[in-house]
Amino acid sequence: MAEIWRRHAPMVLGIARRWLGSGTEAEDVAQEVFFLLAQKARFLRLPDSLRSFIHGFAVRVLKAEHRRRMARGLVSFMPEPPLDSAFCTLDVEARDHLREVYVLLDRLPHRDRLAFVLRRMESLTLEEIAATLDISISTVKRSLARTSNRLSRWVDADERESILRTA
Repeated sequence: MAEIWRRHAPMVLGIARRWLGSGTEAEDVAQEVFFLLAQKARFLRLPDSLRSFIHGFAVRVLKAEHRRRMARGLVSFMPEPPLDSAFCTLDVEARDHLREVYVLLDRLPHRDRLAFVLRRMESLTLEEIAATLDISISTVKRSLARTSNRLSRWVDADERESILRTA
């Protein structure tokens, strides 16, 4: 189990940090994910799918946290990007753009946002995303296409508004 933690904990921590915006909460999620993994490992039929299996646990734990936050009225994908070393090394303009990206992601439907994050930020394959979210590959493709279209429209609209404000 220690080797599985060493290999996959950074991935789970990364997803959780991007989702929750808090290192402490992300660590709690990672511990819960690996606790569940230890309990359910016997149900893993294909050892090659361990990465998707772990992602699936992470997604379920994060969905449960999302529901808890909704109940408390704290429904934001991530109000601030993580304050890790990569974020802190960005210049002010790049950090502002990154914050804008998170604001746009926060506007997406839950499953579309998650599919986008798993594909673009975690580099999962379509098959891994489908297994993680327990949906078909065609549903993943539709979700990613819909998300790309929405983000493009929103960015275009924001650029037009920005041009009008400066004119």
